[in-house]
Amino acid sequence: MKVRARLVGAAIGFLLPALALARWTASAGAAGAPAGLPVLSEPIAAWTLSSESRLTDNEISIINPDAYLLRSYEAPERAPIVVYVGLYKGRAGYDAGAHDPEVCYPAQGWEIVRSRDVEVPLANGDTLHAKLLDAQKRSDRQTVLYWFQPAARWPAGAAAEQLLRIFDAIAGRPQYAFVRLSAPARLNLEPTRDLTDFAARIAGAVRDSLDSTPSGALQPTARSERNAPSS
Repeated sequence: MKVRARLVGAAIGFLLPALALARWTASAGAAGAPAGLPVLSEPIAAWTLSSESRLTDNEISIINPDAYLLRSYEAPERAPIVVYVGLYKGRAGYDAGAHDPEVCYPAQGWEIVRSRDVEVPLANGDTLHAKLLDAQKRSDRQTVLYWFQPAARWPAGAAAEQLLRIFDAIAGRPQYAFVRLSAPARLNLEPTRDLTDFAARIAGAVRDSLDSTPSGALQPTARSERNAPSS
């Protein structure tokens, strides 16, 4: 593990000058690129669209997406799910946009009770690497599943993803989407199961909004979960 960390660190150090140039080039050349929102099917399995919302001016000024959608879905005997997808096209990097819920939730008064990595199997045989956390704010409890979706590929595990983002920038693919699915954590619900199911069903549409090559991953297969340290 230490050897792998040193190799990744060395590779990142070697690529930093190229990354800086790629960031400048991508920002200057693609800043005006139009952003297209994912086209989500209706209904999504048992879930139907119940409402569509807008971010406040203050929220937009903080996270500054090029385009976004914020919707609520409901289903009989399934957890209600709030979907947020923010698109960032032609950005200089992942640090210029969406905020990681492990950082922004505590800033809004939520306590992160548990955090772990999850692997969402997709119908085409690929795996979506995402993050799942449980948060609590007084009597409110939420389960949140989220990921940063790059263009032209599925997000990898945490260690590999940091390196792959550098190659994305060098290749002129700085665009990405931030996807957050949240559901109330109640005794009569199974939010982890439902969020994973929902994620598998929309992952292909989100990636396709960034990539001209269809992903073919619009339906879920069996679910699996892998625990990992929250750091």
